[in-house]
Amino acid sequence: MNIKQNINTLIIKKPLKLDCGQIINDYPLAYETYGLLNKNKDNAILICHALTGDQYAAGINPVTQKKGWWHDMIGKDKVFDTSLYYIICCNVLGGCMGTTGPKSINPKTKKAYGLSFPNISIKDIVLLQKELITYLGINKLFCVAGGSMGGMQALEWGVSFP
Repeated sequence: MNIKQNINTLIIKKPLKLDCGQIINDYPLAYETYGLLNKNKDNAILICHALTGDQYAAGINPVTQKKGWWHDMIGKDKVFDTSLYYIICCNVLGGCMGTTGPKSINPKTKKAYGLSFPNISIKDIVLLQKELITYLGINKLFCVAGGSMGGMQALEWGVSFP
């Protein structure tokens, strides 16, 4: 199976200056969406995953063929009702399901970053997520939610983009 063909990816051409001082360029951000964005673009909810999660929060993960990690929370008539809301979930910066991370190719060396991948912060992860939200034309999210590391991301959204 070609994993990349099953992953929605946005290539971001804008440099991202990380908290550690390093800059990454031309990097992919993998994401998944559920439901429909309404005309006013005011029904978007960002769901942030924990350290071991990925962008496949609901439905069947096309890579693992297992239910998404919040399958019971996202969908029609569920807590995050996809008949009302447009749900967005990004693979975090440093993740292993399509977003730039240690297994990605460093454009400078043409080899996998491996241990040379920059140290990243929760703020770095949120700044990358903001790029997707901007790309989607969404000015304001209805809400941001997540558990564990996803909860830290939700808090950072409140600090950086109230």
